[in-house]
Amino acid sequence: MQRFDLSEEGRRLRSERTYEERRRNAITLRKGEGMNVVLMTMGAGDRLDEHAAPGPFGLTVLEGRVRFEAAGEASEVGEGVLITCDAGVRHSVEALEDALCLLTVAGARSGIGDS
Repeated sequence: MQRFDLSEEGRRLRSERTYEERRRNAITLRKGEGMNVVLMTMGAGDRLDEHAAPGPFGLTVLEGRVRFEAAGEASEVGEGVLITCDAGVRHSVEALEDALCLLTVAGARSGIGDS
């Protein structure tokens, strides 16, 4: 069993130089056994260009707002919203304001790699 305080981890990510320079920052909380979990901070305007995940995934917005685009659809989502997609679906994410997100990828064998 693993236990994480997401608020504390988010504060730690935001205190690092990468985030202070207004760039995306992330920490892998769990990797392996078919599930990867990543906590990610994004500054307003930061963008994850179009990519695909190696397994089905969920992106939960814990703080802030993001614009999520996949399969020709765009959705602006805020705190407490979960978006899910199947493996291989090409998608992009843009922070509309400073955001903290939790990414969970299931069925991932070799990590969270973009393709």
